[in-house]
Amino acid sequence: MHKEIRALFFQVRSDQEKKGLIVRLAEEYFEKKEPLLIRVPHEKGLEYVDLLLWRSPPDSFLPHVIKDAPCKDLIVLTSSKENPNEARSILNLCPEPVDNKNFSFIKIYEIEDLASTQKNKTAQERYQAYKTAGFTIITH
Repeated sequence: MHKEIRALFFQVRSDQEKKGLIVRLAEEYFEKKEPLLIRVPHEKGLEYVDLLLWRSPPDSFLPHVIKDAPCKDLIVLTSSKENPNEARSILNLCPEPVDNKNFSFIKIYEIEDLASTQKNKTAQERYQAYKTAGFTIITH
């Protein structure tokens, strides 16, 4: 059992809610000066989240980088399985669960998209995978 590892599922009902959640989490970690890894499934996802963080909040931007190599940046976007900034928290935007076999992550953020049947189904599969692994699961 790995009770100290938490998988936090956030339910969203629209793209706007999802964008807001991504920006809010990134802002929160940046303000706390704690590293956050945002993992996306592909290049197109990297571009999307990159633009989102440059444009939000409207009156400023969130400093971040796209990297797979080791770095000291607080907010890092990647589509690889690497953890370049040695973050202890990850926002997983991929359809598959985070492979946390070395338990480097203590917080895994997941988005359950209620607007999409397919995305909702993959969120349920990730939920089951984390439950089976013995992680503490928290839903919002």
